[in-house]
Amino acid sequence: MKNCHSNGLQQVCKFSLLVLLAGVTAGCASTSDLETLQKRVDEIHATATSASSVAQEAKSIAGEAKNTANAALSASDQAKAFSSEASTAARQAEKTASEASNAASNALSASDQAKAASSEALTTSQSATQAATEAKIKAYEASTKASSASFKADSLKAKQEAKDVVPANP
Repeated sequence: MKNCHSNGLQQVCKFSLLVLLAGVTAGCASTSDLETLQKRVDEIHATATSASSVAQEAKSIAGEAKNTANAALSASDQAKAFSSEASTAARQAEKTASEASNAASNALSASDQAKAASSEALTTSQSATQAATEAKIKAYEASTKASSASFKADSLKAKQEAKDVVPANP
């Protein structure tokens, strides 16, 4: 059962990383990508809490990744707001020629802010990816140690049962 759990965790992590990689390759991570990443980090976090002291360290990393992903989501929302402001400013420039210069200046400023926020969101997303990858590695190490401990316990139990079966010589 532990091997199935470990394989499932590996598949979830691989899927999460593929989704994030696709978003980063496209130029920026979408809200959906960030939500998917957040969900996967939460699953890794939940799995890590059941492991030994190595898993406790993985849990801490997953928590940091969640905070980083939330910061990236917030930056993405700011970029959307700035983009919306730039659209409004562009429509005003089309309506009146006398306000065109002022509206274009506002649109450029909002666009620069959106670009900066988008760049910050990408950087934060990359940090979240790194933290999630580290959490995956820690969880895998914890799973490996737990499997090894389980094997050793089963081996010792089998040896003890074998001793109990052999009658003692008088």
